Amino acid sequence: MVYCHKNISITFSIKLVISMENFFWESIEKSNQWTGEHWKEYEPNEHIKSLTNLLSTSNKEELIQFEKTLQEKLHILYTQEIAELYFILDGIRDTIDFDGYLSDDGFIYFRCWLLLKGKDFFEDITKDINLAISERYPFPVEEIWAEGLLYISDKAYALHHENEDLNTIQDAVEELYPDVIHFDSMDNEMEDEPAYGEELEAKYPELIAKAIARKGN
Repeated sequence: MVYCHKNISITFSIKLVISMENFFWESIEKSNQWTGEHWKEYEPNEHIKSLTNLLSTSNKEELIQFEKTLQEKLHILYTQEIAELYFILDGIRDTIDFDGYLSDDGFIYFRCWLLLKGKDFFEDITKDINLAISERYPFPVEEIWAEGLLYISDKAYALHHENEDLNTIQDAVEELYPDVIHFDSMDNEMEDEPAYGEELEAKYPELIAKAIARKGN
């Protein structure tokens, strides 16, 4: 009987994780009004405002799970390849320069921007960053930061809870899920140093060409 109860508990936990992941991605995708022929009008801060309003209708437990999933996904994106994607898209914003400077804050904001592109995009780029720029995922590349996503759970909660602490949701995640690595934790580590400069250009010639072409559209 103990074994049976353990299996039931594991099954419930798996279903909860799947349910909360679905809630996370569905919220992000539902709040993105700039798809299809309107993709050139996309602006990260406007998406975040739309997502904040949508999440404000959620209960506290849902917001805690959204925040937990957000931090888990940000950690998954802390890789050599995603850093190289950052160098590429950051390097074409003004003059073409892949100097390899990885700003801690900038890289966090960049990963937030990537998450706003949705589940399919996330799953593709964690396999191969060459899939980031394609007809399947039309979006502007001029603005690649989305800092506001870091605070969205608490801002959404605060819309209907004026007397609560400003970090109610993030504090709850830290207390309930101590194993979740926070987005600015020193425990974030890459498996190897990302390429930059000429090495980066030699490694991703097609991706860089596509990114430059996208910027011109």
